[in-house]
Amino acid sequence: MDQMATAMRTPRPPGVAAPGSGRARVSAERAPTQPSAKAERRQARLRQELGTRMGVAALVLVFNELFTLGDETGSVIRLTALIGLGLNLPYLLAVRTGRALRAQAYLRTLVDVALLTGGLYGAGGLGAAQYIGIHAIVPVYTAIVFSSRACRLAVVFATASYLAVVALQLAGVLPFLRPPLPDAWLIAAFNLLALNLLGWLAALLADAYRGSRQRLAALYAELERAHDESLRVNAQIQLASHRYVLSEVVTGVTHEVRDALQGSFGHLWLARHSGSTLSAETLEHLSQAEQACERAMRIMSTTLDLARRPTVEREPVVLAEIARRVATLKAVELRRDRIELHVEVPATLPRVPAAPFQLQQVLVNLVANAQDELRGAVGRREIAIVGKETADGVALEVRDTGGGILPNQLPHVFEPFYTTRSGASGLGLAITAGVVESLGGRLTAENRREGGALFRLTLPAAAPASLVPTRLTAPS
Repeated sequence: MDQMATAMRTPRPPGVAAPGSGRARVSAERAPTQPSAKAERRQARLRQELGTRMGVAALVLVFNELFTLGDETGSVIRLTALIGLGLNLPYLLAVRTGRALRAQAYLRTLVDVALLTGGLYGAGGLGAAQYIGIHAIVPVYTAIVFSSRACRLAVVFATASYLAVVALQLAGVLPFLRPPLPDAWLIAAFNLLALNLLGWLAALLADAYRGSRQRLAALYAELERAHDESLRVNAQIQLASHRYVLSEVVTGVTHEVRDALQGSFGHLWLARHSGSTLSAETLEHLSQAEQACERAMRIMSTTLDLARRPTVEREPVVLAEIARRVATLKAVELRRDRIELHVEVPATLPRVPAAPFQLQQVLVNLVANAQDELRGAVGRREIAIVGKETADGVALEVRDTGGGILPNQLPHVFEPFYTTRSGASGLGLAITAGVVESLGGRLTAENRREGGALFRLTLPAAAPASLVPTRLTAPS
């Protein structure tokens, strides 16, 4: 019997996690990689920042050497560009300490703006009003790789620092290295306005970009959660299908063998009571035959016990909550297939005594069946989960807008191994009907007048005394 029990033990399908272990395993696998990934992204941003700073400084140096007139003007621009290049090494060393990284980024932003302002002073200060647009490099870059707050800070500081340089020039504190144009104030005002518009627009776009990234991350996390949940439900469904098929096969074989054994017992009884005198040896053979039949009956009884469904925890279940979980679980797949799912299950419906995962398994199977029907359909693709109270208890209906069920197929939809789809096992609806029956309910199928199929799940309402969860044994 130990060998028989081992042979009938249901194996876990390859690639399917044990129930409840999917999310824990996924989290355990991801946890060690998160810090290294974050550090790699930080290093990549730093390399981009240093590369951008070096590129801008090099371009300023080349432009200064080729086009700048006047030794004093060229010297100031050259000095600021060289300082910008030289600061990259201290920046890199400071980042490697790992301390106050956000404050370091803000400081680098302000220093870059200050160096650009110094370069503009070297180009003439107010006389370089037409070059104010170079300040846009820092706000736009910080908006993309750092934060919208840093972008706004860079815009405000660039405007204030340039106006401060011009004010110091007009006050005589700083000399004019190049005489300003007659309409320099107008040019400066226009370019400062353009700088502020560009900077604040970049900040708004950065906020929108980061918001979309957060929504995408949330959607990805929800997808992973749904995937883990689907693995758990799939493992439960496959385990239930194996047990259901085993129960069906064992039940059928038991009935057939029982009939044969009853016939054997009848013949043995007739042989004993035929009226003729039997030898002791013959009576011994008949006795051994009866004992063998009894052993066979005991084996069948033990096998039937192994095939029975295990006990389950039943508790008063809120159907609206189960429907919401199923809608969340199937949301990504249905959205991919362009199928709309409507849930119309009032939270005020009476509770039903059941195991929550079993009801979830039933609804997932029914929705998946409707999804398969609608996947290649033309026209409206809609599935509705509708709940209502009935005289017998509570009814849940899963409706679709597909082609419906052919009349000759309708009586067989809940039979094991009956299917009209290639590659399907024909066990989904059979397992679903078996689970519903084990809960004391009934599952029926029909065609809607509006078109499409309707599967109605009817369950008894929980009695007031069942508000406390009770451990019950599901019928075999």
